Amino acid sequence: MAKLLCPACKKALKLSPVMRVGAQVGCVNCDNVLKIVSRDPDKVEVVSETETLNSDSKPESYA
Repeated sequence: MAKLLCPACKKALKLSPVMRVGAQVGCVNCDNVLKIVSRDPDKVEVVSETETLNSDSKPESYA
């Protein structure tokens, strides 16, 4: 697994090698939703809250 830092809280993240660019993951430390923007090198960015809402303006479930 690759390690990198959350851009919001700077805590270490682990990405599985099977995760692809465009996938969204949650930071367990700060609860921000992150989007994988690059895999070589690994890079993530914080997704705005409005981008995580579904058509009913409710947060999407990532479980």
